[in-house]
Formats: sequence, structure tokens, C-alpha cells
Amino acid sequence: MNNIVGKMLIVLNLVFCILFMCFAGAVYTFAGAWKDKALDLEGRLEVAQKATEDANSARDRETKQLNALLSAATSERDLVKAQLQDAQTADASSRAQLAQAEQERDKALADAEVASTEASARVAEAEVLNKEVQSLRDRINQLIQRARTTEDSLLDLQGRLASAEKRETDLLADNGKLRDQLRSNDIEPGEFGDSSTEEGVARVDGFVEGLIRNQARTQELVQITIGSDDKIRKDMSMIVYRGGNYICEARVIKVYPDKAICVVDEKTRTDTIERGDNVTTKLGS
Repeated sequence: MNNIVGKMLIVLNLVFCILFMCFAGAVYTFAGAWKDKALDLEGRLEVAQKATEDANSARDRETKQLNALLSAATSERDLVKAQLQDAQTADASSRAQLAQAEQERDKALADAEVASTEASARVAEAEVLNKEVQSLRDRINQLIQRARTTEDSLLDLQGRLASAEKRETDLLADNGKLRDQLRSNDIEPGEFGDSSTEEGVARVDGFVEGLIRNQARTQELVQITIGSDDKIRKDMSMIVYRGGNYICEARVIKVYPDKAICVVDEKTRTDTIERGDNVTTKLGS
């Protein structure tokens, strides 16, 4: 019995040894496989970590790009919003202007209708005025004809007047020469009843203060500084001189209290008259 038990124990021991050896071989085999798997996993982990880092870098770059694009899009959005607001404001203004333009158009149409009515009335008035204008033109032509006739008559009268003035000038020149000759002989023309002077009139001296020509520029007029207060009267003869030189004789044609206007006797002129020249009623004292 004991031998059987011993044998059984030996067999069991042997079986256990075999099992242990199998188990040890399996463990050894399994441990080697796990080592290879671990090494493989470490390599794969390193590759994954590198891929992760590359992915993180790419993500950061993409994030930066996306942030830049977002900033640009935000700016563009704000710009578009501002443009949209401006467009809305311009649209509102355009609508208001359009409404005002429509009101002005309606008013213009109403005014045009009124103007058309007035224009019709003005056309009728214009026809009446045209008739009146034609009548006035006929009247003007008649007046122009009469004016030409009157002008011809006036020219004829001016010619006669010029001839009369020339005769008068010649007579005055002759009279002046005679008076000058009388004065040169110490004889006053008044002593023989000359109507141009009064007996007892003393010598009066003055100056030329102005020179003018008549419209026809055929005679020269001088303004002197003595007048009716100095007993100067119309048609009195005055002697114009400078220093001791005789210039001409002039006849008084208009008298004022303190001045007089004289017409120059061209036939007696010996020099040009200037402002400041002396004038007197007679040559000697």
C-alpha cells in the first residue's frame, strides 16, 4: 500500500515537474513575446509622440493662420457693416431726395400748366405788341425823316451862324485894332463914345485861371479872375499879356461877380494863352 502511495507520489511529482517545466517554458516564451511587443510598442509610441508633436505644431500653425484669417474676416465684416450702414444711410437720403424730387416734379408740372396758359396769353399780347411796335417803327421812321429835315435846316443855320460869327470876329478884330491904335496914342476909346466902355472906369487887372474850347473847337474861351464886382461887363475888351509881351485881345461874353468868360479874338493872337497870364482893361494907366 505504501509502495503504491509512494509510486503515486513519485508519479505525481514527476507529473508536476513536467507541468512546471511546461509552465516555465510557456512563461519564458510568453515573456519573450511581451518584450518584443513592448519594444514594438515603444517604437510605435515614439512614432506616435513625434506625430503628435508634428500634429501639435501643425495645429499651432493652423491656429495662427485661422486667427489671422479670423481677424481679417472680422475687420472685413466690420468694414462691410460700415459700408452697409453708409449704403443704408445713402439709400434713405436717396429716398428722401426722390420724394422731394417727385414733389418738385409735381409742382413743376403744375407750374408748367400755369406757364403754358400764361404763354398763350403772352403770345396774344405779343401779337398786339408786334402791331404796336410796327406802328411805332412807322412813327420812328417818320420822326427820323423829320429829324433829318430838321438837321439839314440846322446845318444850314449853323453855316449862316458861322458866317455871321466870322463877320462879327472880323469886325471885332478891326475894332480891337482901332482901339489898340487909340490906346497907343494915349487916347481912350471911351472919349469918342465907344459903347463897350464907360467913362471914368479905372484900369482893372486880373489873371487867366481857365482855358476851354467851344464844341466846334473853332474858338478859345478864357476864364479870368475879375468880374462884375470889378466893374467888368459884357462885350468889354480885355488885353491878355505875359510880362511885357502882348498876347491877344478877348471879348467878355459872360460876367459873374468874381469872374468872367471871354472869347479870344484869334486875329489878334500872337502867342499861346496859358493859365496865370495877365489880363487888363487897357494897356496904359
